[in-house]
Amino acid sequence: MTTALSTIILLAAWADGSIVTGPDGSPPTTALSQAGGIQPALHHLAEALGLDRDATRLAVTDTTSTSAVHHVAWCGPLPHPGPLPDGWGTVPFGQLLTALPPAARARVRTAARTGLLSEPVAYLNDGLRPGGRPSKSERTTARFAWHARTPTHAEDQSVHQVWGWLTDPRGRALVVIDHHGSPSLPGGRPEPGETREATLAREAMEEAAARHGRPTVLGFQQVTEAGQPPYLQLRMTARLLGIGPAAPDPDTGETYRRVLVPAAHANLLLGWGPEGDAQAAAVATALPSGHGCALRHVPETGWVPQGADGA
Repeated sequence: MTTALSTIILLAAWADGSIVTGPDGSPPTTALSQAGGIQPALHHLAEALGLDRDATRLAVTDTTSTSAVHHVAWCGPLPHPGPLPDGWGTVPFGQLLTALPPAARARVRTAARTGLLSEPVAYLNDGLRPGGRPSKSERTTARFAWHARTPTHAEDQSVHQVWGWLTDPRGRALVVIDHHGSPSLPGGRPEPGETREATLAREAMEEAAARHGRPTVLGFQQVTEAGQPPYLQLRMTARLLGIGPAAPDPDTGETYRRVLVPAAHANLLLGWGPEGDAQAAAVATALPSGHGCALRHVPETGWVPQGADGA
């Protein structure tokens, strides 16, 4: 009788949002024997890489249809890189996602979200939460190409969506999370006759009760889907002025959770691939370093920046 394989992955993130990987481009992984346990194996992985084993915790347990069980542990974001063994290094999170097979990608993405949000262990079945579903960005078969510039006049006619990187004085970006646990930036489709700036202001208010200053263009994604002409998703950035009490989105009826995440860590939460890496890096470069800044859960009553640090 063949015993189903059980493994544990250690997802260790640095303050710049990158992930520790080995010579094969994968995060540290080990098989679990029936005689051993999760914590001893996890501590062994952390010690072998010189990481603080007390900073690691189990984030995901995924039971597959083949009866194999795969665990992912989270460690980080660690304040600054330490020396790693020869052959080990770091890669941006989005780059790591593209290198993983789909099943591992799903559990690693969930582990990063669970770890960042300080949530309890996520129990999955074949990469999905029971009763859950992947987000649209995870379901799509579309191809994305990021362009860090303003669209030309001709390209501007193909803008179908406007999303915003809205940031507080400490360099944290606003992310909304639906009841499935799927995160996104505030944004949506322009209404007839609406300017891009007006679209962002309306969507930010409807989805997050957020007010912001004058936005500027960060860039755009060109989206290519089978059977459809290519279209653009405009990305804008603006300073957050405040977030009001949580309220249902008039379009969906859903009241979203709202978090402020350091821009450098935003793609660990969004899980958008290399395009998300590029956008988060562009935002982080233009913002305060946010040294020592942690993710903040916005209270249902809202949030207004207090003083120079925007706490």
